[in-house]
This record gives sequence, structure tokens and C-alpha cells, in this order.
Amino acid sequence: MSYTEFQDYVLPLFFFYIALIVFSIFMTVKMFLKWRERNVKPPLHLSVVFALFSIALIGLTIGLGEAVITRYYMELYRFSLPFAYSTMIIADIFLFLFASEITNRGRGAFVPLIIIGIALFVVLYLPWNWWGVPQEDYTGQLNIRLYSTLGLIVYSYIIYIFIAITCFRARKKADDGVARLGLSLLLLAMICMVCFFLMMVIDTLLITLTDHPGYSAFVYYAWIFAIIFYILSYFSLVMPDWVVKRIKKS
Repeated sequence: MSYTEFQDYVLPLFFFYIALIVFSIFMTVKMFLKWRERNVKPPLHLSVVFALFSIALIGLTIGLGEAVITRYYMELYRFSLPFAYSTMIIADIFLFLFASEITNRGRGAFVPLIIIGIALFVVLYLPWNWWGVPQEDYTGQLNIRLYSTLGLIVYSYIIYIFIAITCFRARKKADDGVARLGLSLLLLAMICMVCFFLMMVIDTLLITLTDHPGYSAFVYYAWIFAIIFYILSYFSLVMPDWVVKRIKKS
């Protein structure tokens, strides 16, 4: 089995991932400390989401680091892709749980989401995905990578859109200004996650429909949306005191 050669233009992304890991761990620690302070479930669930995103980023960075060192996308890189995707599934479940706690809606969908998530988790690790394998090595053989990726995106979009709609409806009924702002920020955070996967899809389409080797600028755009998601979701739960005071005064 052959390996795809590493291209130097991808190297900045490796360092970008390292910076993202530092930021992600920082946000995870801040949210965990906030849970220790408040001792309620929502900060705990959101800190788990942040921690899982950090783990996914670490996995991607290790895989890409192997390619940087060896100059080829090899076994660690191939494993890092389904590892990161499957970690995102678990993060999506905890994100749904977090939103369910603060809106008190959607709890009946939790078990079906777990069952579907487990099935999708297994599918991502099947050998017929050919993660990171050059196309010429599996031409004419069963290839389910497109369906696995679409399954992950649809699964994530269902969760994000459901949370967004729930926040929109709950915001209209909320009497408290602080609660309305928190729900609005969480709604915007979900829109950012929709944009995150949209950027990833565009990058994939560039690979599929053109001769682009991948890791386009859209990957950077995707992770910028992820950073905004971190910030918005954090402040949806932990607003600065001066913001809370200003809302209450008005």
C-alpha cells in the first residue's frame, strides 16, 4: 500500500492546530473551574464538550505531525481522521445534553441520538472508508467514506439545528433579559458549528470535483468558526458581571 506525499503548504496548518489545542485546553479548564464553582450540570457538560474537541484536535495534530516528520501521510494520520470524527460524535451528544439542561427540552430524543451515534461511530472505523489512503490503492473496491462523512454531517446538523430552533423558541418565551441573551448566544454558537461543517464540506468537494489536494483555506475558516463557537457557548453560560448588570438595569 502506498502513501500520499506531504505537501509543504500544509505545514502552517500543523502550527495552527497547536495554537488551537492551547486555546481549547484553556477554555476547557475555565469551564471546568466554573462547574466546580457552581456545582451544576450545564458547565460540566460544556466542559466535556470542550475537552472532547481538544482531544479531537490533539489526535489530528499527532496524525499531521507524523506526516510532517516522515513527509508522508501514514498510519497515525489515517487513524487520526476517524478518531477525530468519532470524538466529534461524542461531543455532539454532550452538547445536546448541555442544551437540553438549560432549555429543559428534547430529553426524549437523547436515547435515539445515542443509538444512532454508536452506529455511526462503528461505521467510521470500518476499513472500507480508506481514510488517508491514495485513491489509486482502492479503485474498484467498496468505498463508504462519502457515506460515513455525510452521515456524520447530517447527524451533527440535526443536533445543531434542533438546538438552534429550541433556543430560538425558548428565547421568545423568556422573561429574563440575561436568559434571553444566553439563549441568543447559544443560537449563534450553533450557527457557527453549522458553518464549521459547511467549510469542511467545501474542502471535501474541492478534492472530489477538482484536482485540489485538500487542506484548502476553508479548513482554516472552519476552525475559526469553531473558535467563535467556543467563545459564544462559553458566554451563553458564563456572562461577565458588567453585562449582567447592564441588562438588569435596562
